Amino acid sequence: MDRTILAISGGGFSEEDQAYIDEYLLKIPRKQEPLKIAFIATASNDAQGYIDKFYKAFKNEQSSHLTINDFDSPHIQEIVNDLDIVYVGGGNTQYMLEIWKKTGFDVVLSNAYQKGVILAGISAGAMCWFETCFSEKNEEEFGEFEGLGLLKGSLCPHYNDKERRIAFDHWASTQKNSTLYTLLDNENLHFINEKLVAKIIT
Repeated sequence: MDRTILAISGGGFSEEDQAYIDEYLLKIPRKQEPLKIAFIATASNDAQGYIDKFYKAFKNEQSSHLTINDFDSPHIQEIVNDLDIVYVGGGNTQYMLEIWKKTGFDVVLSNAYQKGVILAGISAGAMCWFETCFSEKNEEEFGEFEGLGLLKGSLCPHYNDKERRIAFDHWASTQKNSTLYTLLDNENLHFINEKLVAKIIT
């Protein structure tokens, strides 16, 4: 079974109605509709407004969401394995990964990915799949931290943002023999079995 990741830089349901990249995502699974899709809003600390937008955008699918408290469920692995798509929202990447690793949800996602559950995400939910993340540590500085390592290298979303671009380019100059991706807000990457198969411009 193919392993699939869709890395979304910007846009999506949180910023636009009937976003093309979300429609693209729903066409990836070769299954009957409605699809089982769950939203993970850890990076925004489970912001209710963000979750509400997800349900509005995916109202025609079999939609659900998983909060930080749900990660402690003894059945969390089977719940995630039963999904067609996991959609990870944006926000604080470092905070999200710390929560996932503390609760073991990082392993849950990795296991589900190996079983063919499609992983998708925007911004923080795009860069987290890579070996290394370079993102905000706080309001004043950027830093490097470990990602989930499902994909080689590192990804910089929102590359059109000047401050982020300068910081990432400086960090990238120190990375030897590493695969680095930079995406403007309207650019997205589709990976199958850890290989880039498409760059989608919306």
